[in-house]
Amino acid sequence: MGAKAPRAQRRLPPGRHGIPAEQVAGDQRERILAAATAAVGERGYADATVEDFISRAGVSRKTFYQHFANKQAAFLAAYDQVAERVVGAVREAYTAHDDYVTSARDALECTLRELAVDPDAAMLGIVEIFAAGPEALRRRSAIIGALTELITEQTRDLPQAAPGASFTAETIVGAVLEVLYNRVQRGEADRLPDLLPDLLYCVVAPFLGHARATEERAKALPSG
Repeated sequence: MGAKAPRAQRRLPPGRHGIPAEQVAGDQRERILAAATAAVGERGYADATVEDFISRAGVSRKTFYQHFANKQAAFLAAYDQVAERVVGAVREAYTAHDDYVTSARDALECTLRELAVDPDAAMLGIVEIFAAGPEALRRRSAIIGALTELITEQTRDLPQAAPGASFTAETIVGAVLEVLYNRVQRGEADRLPDLLPDLLYCVVAPFLGHARATEERAKALPSG
């Protein structure tokens, strides 16, 4: 696997520093979330512990519990952070263009790049989410719903597959997530951008047909 993106572990100076309490708390929380993401990414949700989060974040146990009730609460907050980055990038891509193909390509490119530069976040958000209990799965379902809605809105006027835009969009989101799961679980998160041409074909073909999807796939292939 390629090198992981460095995680900022900036710590505020100890002692009397005159920094507002809100800023101190925010800094502590961000360090805990970064630590949770790294620990879960490397060890898995089941084996990661609160002690892992504390030691990596450089905070006390008391400080940890001031922010989070338990390991799962910290995990869910870290998942929400990862999901917000990815869904935000996808939403921006779909709202920036009127053309579905351009939007789809930009959304895929942003998502694959976002996950590739942070393999721990990819592992947490794509793979380990299944190990964190019913609430984690509920949040995953909400993300699938949001992504499905984005695609549905932009494909209502296209020659959709027989079940309709919403069902087709939901199928596309599920299929893409399954492909990402397989690659990330195998430790190939840093190679996710290589999937762009084939995934683009898969999200274009159901709405615009094989010929157009093949054309767009060819455009997305690396040059040279």
